[in-house]
Amino acid sequence: MTTPAAPAFSWNKDDWASLAEMADGFDEYRPAYSRDLDGKTITLGGRYLDTAEPFTLTQTFQGEALHWTLADADGTRSGSETFELFEMQPGLFYLHYRRHAEAHPVVVSAALDLTSGQVTGAVGSLGLEPAPHRARQRWFQGQIEGTAADPAGAHPVTDELIGRRIRYAYSRDDVYDHVYLNENLFTWLCLGGAEIGVGDTDSCTYWKLRENTYLFSWLEKNVGVEGMVLIDLNAYRTVGIQFGIDQPTGDLVNITMGSYAQEFERIPSVEEARPAPTRAATTADLVDGQVSA
Repeated sequence: MTTPAAPAFSWNKDDWASLAEMADGFDEYRPAYSRDLDGKTITLGGRYLDTAEPFTLTQTFQGEALHWTLADADGTRSGSETFELFEMQPGLFYLHYRRHAEAHPVVVSAALDLTSGQVTGAVGSLGLEPAPHRARQRWFQGQIEGTAADPAGAHPVTDELIGRRIRYAYSRDDVYDHVYLNENLFTWLCLGGAEIGVGDTDSCTYWKLRENTYLFSWLEKNVGVEGMVLIDLNAYRTVGIQFGIDQPTGDLVNITMGSYAQEFERIPSVEEARPAPTRAATTADLVDGQVSA
């Protein structure tokens, strides 16, 4: 099968496929929903990482509804939302829902490890001044009450993806490469689908959840998207979200997605790429006044 030729590249976001067009079909390879938490209440004692402010979040799963109560420095509020939940490994869940009571679009996305009792996630927001089209994130971590988890065992930031190139197929049409450059930046490139030929380098965040299992997130500067995926490189599967405002229409785009992953040969580290130091000549190297090869 011949790969379609990519159109001429443009940095003008108005020349890119709209976010709604790009996201269409991204659920084809999404994992199945989980209802394994139905009837359960999970209470999280945590802190926001930007301020170290503590909070308590209680979430009860009942059928298609998630009932939540959040107590933090802004007071106590609660709500009931539809939600999407995926179990990627035994006891390791990815949760996503929108909090509709806020004055601007807000979503909660998190990795919940019921085995370790650790949770890492972010509150994503849109519509905030001075750049309302830009997505913002407020990261949080916490421990599930009733487990042996403590803050010292929280999911760590990791560099294990740095220098790796992974290809993600979200559907039969939509294929993207990620190249993880350093602790703050990665490059993405569309190889198939509505955005074919488009790519960029954006800020990102990496967490290690389990062995070969990561929570990876990025913020796109050009079209204002929050992306977050749980990457399981044991099964070479992912699940995640994209949250943003469609450029042409101003409509909210809030999707869950999944992919099959394929990894390429790793890029050498900076140290590996440097030439080996020249060995100084010694007396034993001198033969008839010449330095031996």
